[in-house]
Amino acid sequence: MTRLLMPARFLLVILSLTIPVGFVSAEVPEPLQQRQQQLFKSLAKVRGAVVGVSDGMGVGSGVVVSKDGIVLTASHVVDSGRGNRGRRQNIVQITFPDGREYAATVLGKNRDADAAVLRINDSPPTADGFPFAEMGQTTKTEIGEWCFALGHPGGYRTDREAPIRIGRVLSVGNRTVVSDCAILLGDSGGPLFNMNGQVIGIHSMITSLIIENRHVAIDCYHEEWDRLLAGEQWGRLRSTDNDLAASPFLGVKLKWKDFVPQVTSVVPNTPAEKAGLKSGDVILKIQGDPIADRLDLGTTLDLLEEDQKIEIQIRRDGVDNIVSVVTGDNVDPETDDDDETEDENVLAMEDEERENEIMEQLSENRRIGKFEKRTAEEMKLYASAAETSSKSVVAIRDGGKLLCLGTVMSADGYILTKASELEGALEPEVILSGGRRLPAKELASDHSFDLMLLKVDATDLVPANFRKDQLPVGELALIQDPKGRALIPTVVSVAAHTMEGAKKAFLGVEPRPDANGVRIQRVIAGGAANRNGLLEGDIIMTIAGDDVHSPQELISRIGSNKPGDKIAIRFMRDDKIQTIDIVLTSRFTNENPLLPLYNNPEFMGQFASTHSGGFPRALQIDADVYPTKVGGPLLDLEGRSIGIVIARADRFPTFAIPSDAVLTVFEQLKAEATNLKAN
Repeated sequence: MTRLLMPARFLLVILSLTIPVGFVSAEVPEPLQQRQQQLFKSLAKVRGAVVGVSDGMGVGSGVVVSKDGIVLTASHVVDSGRGNRGRRQNIVQITFPDGREYAATVLGKNRDADAAVLRINDSPPTADGFPFAEMGQTTKTEIGEWCFALGHPGGYRTDREAPIRIGRVLSVGNRTVVSDCAILLGDSGGPLFNMNGQVIGIHSMITSLIIENRHVAIDCYHEEWDRLLAGEQWGRLRSTDNDLAASPFLGVKLKWKDFVPQVTSVVPNTPAEKAGLKSGDVILKIQGDPIADRLDLGTTLDLLEEDQKIEIQIRRDGVDNIVSVVTGDNVDPETDDDDETEDENVLAMEDEERENEIMEQLSENRRIGKFEKRTAEEMKLYASAAETSSKSVVAIRDGGKLLCLGTVMSADGYILTKASELEGALEPEVILSGGRRLPAKELASDHSFDLMLLKVDATDLVPANFRKDQLPVGELALIQDPKGRALIPTVVSVAAHTMEGAKKAFLGVEPRPDANGVRIQRVIAGGAANRNGLLEGDIIMTIAGDDVHSPQELISRIGSNKPGDKIAIRFMRDDKIQTIDIVLTSRFTNENPLLPLYNNPEFMGQFASTHSGGFPRALQIDADVYPTKVGGPLLDLEGRSIGIVIARADRFPTFAIPSDAVLTVFEQLKAEATNLKAN
C-alpha cells in the first residue's frame, strides 16, 4: 500500500502530554485476544488475493482462488450488458493490490445465484503462481460465527488497500449468506472470509440496512464448478422479492425476524391452505434447502415449476414438521377491476410496512438482532476497555439536545469535540459520564480537522490515554456511548492517510443559475460561506475580481485555489452589492456518495455527518455510528485512545483523527486560545 507522507505540521513531537496518572490498561478477554490474532493472521494470508475487476464500464471486486488464476466474482459485475468499450467480448481487467494488471476471460455465470468465474489469461509472475485464497464451505458455516469482508468500495484505488470490515454471519441459505460486514457499491464480487481466511461468500447485494449484506454462498460455486469452468451461463438475476410467497403460487403472508420467516396469514384457496399451513408456522426449508432472506425465498420459489410437488419444513409450536405442497400458478389469474384495486391496496400496505421496517432499522435505537456483532453478550467482552476510559468521554448538549460527544484532553478542563456539530449552539453544556453538568466555553477550532477546543471549569477530569504508535490495519477497536459504555465494536479498515478532499478548495454552497451571476441555493454548515455570513438567496457576481456566470464557472474558480487561500467575493443581497474576503476550507462533504440516502438533503446530518471528509489525516473504521455519537475517543482493546471518532460518510465508512494528529491539533488550539486571550 502506498503510504502518503504526513504533512510537516504533524512531525512535531508532543512532549507536554504525559500518560494520565493511575491509568491501568484493561485486561483483554481471551475471546477477543483470539479473534484479534486470527484476524491479523488471516488478513496477511489472503489480502494479496483480493482484486479489482473492471469491464471497462463498471467496477467491482473479485478474489483469486487458485494459483493458476481462477477468479470468483459476482455475475452482475461482468454482466452489465453495456459493452466492453472496445475490449473483446468476455474479456475484463483484473488489478492486484500491487497495481499489476491482467486480462481475464469470463467463463461461467450462474445468474440465479449472482455467481461468475473468470480465468486470468496470462501466466503467473512466479513459479509459486498467483496469490490465492482457499475456498471454504457454506455447509460448515454457522450462524453467529465471526467473519470479515474485503473489497474495493467505489472501485480499485492505488492509494488504498481493500478496506477490511468485520462482522458476524446472520443467516445462511442455499445460495445466500447474510452478514453484518458492511459492504458498498464496488465491493460486489469481493470475498467474505471466515476467521480462518477461507472464502465463504462473494459480495452480491445490499439494502440501506447495515445488517443486510448479501453474499453468494460459496457452495453455489462448488456445486456448479464444472459447468462454470466450462463456460456455461444460465439463469437471471433477481434484485427484489417477487411476492410469489403471497401469490396463488404458494399463498402465505410472512413477517421476518432475524431472517426467519413466520406465516402471519394464509391466503384462501391457495396451495398453502390446501396443504394445511397455518398462521404462526415458521418456514425453515424448501426442498431441503434453508432460506437466507426475502430475496433468497423469492428466488427459490421462482425457480420451482407450476404444479410441482414440494416439501416445506416448518416449525409449529416448537416442533419441526414436513408439509407437502403442490405449487399453483406462477402468473396471477385475470381479475376484475375491483379485485385489481384490492390487490394494489394490499401491495401498497405491504410496501408501507416494509418501508416502516426499514426506517425503524435505520434509527439510532433499532433493535439489535440476536446474532449481530453488537449483541449484549458480545459487548460484555468490550466492557472492561470501555470502563477503563469511561470518564474520558463526555456528551455535548445544547438545551437538552445531544449534539455530539467530546474527548477529555486534560484534568483542568480542556475537551476536544467535533466543531461543525456545535454550530449555532447557544449554551453548550458538557455532561460527564457520571452525570455532572458543566457549562462549556468555546476557545478555538481547526476547521480542516473539524475539531473544536472547549474549556470547562474543572480540575478533576480524567484525560484520555492516547497511543502514539502507528495502528495496523485489522486492529479491533471500540466506540463508546455518551455515558462511556461500549457502543459499537469496529476495526481499523484503512490506515491513517491524507484524504483526497483535503487538497481541494471548498466554498460550501449549492449554486444555481441566475441572470446576475450564481444564486446560492443552500449554504452548507461549517463551510467558508457559512462562517463568513453568506446566506441562501445571495447572488455571487465575482470571484477574486473575475465574473462568474454559471454554477460550473463558480466551481472552477473556487477549484483553482487551495484550502486556506483567501479570496474576495462580490455578491448581491436584496439589491445591495457587497464584497467580503473569505478563507476557503477543504472539501469536507462526501463528493461521491455510494448510497444517496447518506447525502440526501432531506436527511442531511441525520444518518451521515455533513462534515464527513477532507481531513488532512484520518484513519477509516467500519462502524455505522450516527452523527450525534462522534467526537468521543476511539479505543483499542486495552481501553487506550487511538484517535477521536470524527465523522460518518456513508453506509459504513466512518473516520477518526489518529492520535498523533489529535495531540498536535490540541497543542495548536491551546496556543491559539492563549494568544486570543492575550490580545
